Amino acid sequence: MQGRLVTLEWPGDDDWAAIASWLRPGSPAAVLSGDWELLGAAEIEQANRAGRVHNLVIRTKDGDRIGTVSYQRSGRIGGFTVGGAIGAPELWRRGYGAEAVVLLVDYLFHQLDAHRVQVTTAGYNKGIIRLMTKTPFVVEGILRDHCYLDGRYHDAIVWGLLRDEHYASLKPSEDNRVLAVGLADFLSDDDKTQARAVLAEHLATGRRTALDAYLDEAPGPARPAAPSAAGTAGTTQAAGTAEPDPLTAEAAPLATAAGASTPAPARGAA
Repeated sequence: MQGRLVTLEWPGDDDWAAIASWLRPGSPAAVLSGDWELLGAAEIEQANRAGRVHNLVIRTKDGDRIGTVSYQRSGRIGGFTVGGAIGAPELWRRGYGAEAVVLLVDYLFHQLDAHRVQVTTAGYNKGIIRLMTKTPFVVEGILRDHCYLDGRYHDAIVWGLLRDEHYASLKPSEDNRVLAVGLADFLSDDDKTQARAVLAEHLATGRRTALDAYLDEAPGPARPAAPSAAGTAGTTQAAGTAEPDPLTAEAAPLATAAGASTPAPARGAA
């Protein structure tokens, strides 16, 4: 994933130790994020390989490794939580971290079919709060006493972004300059249209498909009804006469056998 300032790459074998150093308790990035979980390089690598979290490495245009962003699934289907860190404080406030998160968020919406992306920031981190206020992320809640720093608890802010809000944010404007960037499509609409046309042409030639086995077993057209007993005996029905009701035809010999030589009078007749 490539932006104007940075590129996101999947970690290599020599990246896990760097990621662990950026996220270690007491590091500048960990302090400002409020994350004090102690994880070594092996644990971070194992968590990634198990799919519990997915880290990516942030590199500058010169190829320098400067930080990491991460995502993990959360909540219902389509929900993700993201985070990130730029290792060296002298590289902060240059737009590297902001663009890295932008690229990651766009990847989640545009390639992984995300419906909602969430970010949690420490209530004492004025830099990240100021950055988030310039994005379409919406303040969804306050986690009271969620972070602990310098001998006391601090709140955390939960920010959320929905799918339609993200795509609306890709349009540059004076109020939205941070997230007005998105990844290019991997394939053009023209290529996708041509792929459908190739398949349609193939199906139109009558070539066999996996559906043919079901079509071969489908029942054929209904056969015509068998000729009546009278027709079999050599009699022919007069043209224009109505086909006899089979129920009536079967009842007639039963009535004769019972001795009913004449029909019973209609109910109410004299």
